[in-house]
Amino acid sequence: MKTAADLDIGEKALISGIDTCHPASKRIIEYGFTPGQTIELTSYTIFKDPITFSLRGSIIALRRKDAQCIRIN
Repeated sequence: MKTAADLDIGEKALISGIDTCHPASKRIIEYGFTPGQTIELTSYTIFKDPITFSLRGSIIALRRKDAQCIRIN
């Protein structure tokens, strides 16, 4: 299954779900990463951690391991 951490810069995707077993899932949902929202990977550092997403008009940085709980289509 593809996750938000698998996106390339400039690539957009629709969130299909959140892995609620992940320890950071509640915080991720509170940031606005909810099913049905469109996200775009905007940048990442040389080691690809952290990565930043555009979501609902905001730029949000997440650790790669936390972005792996965001399932996308």
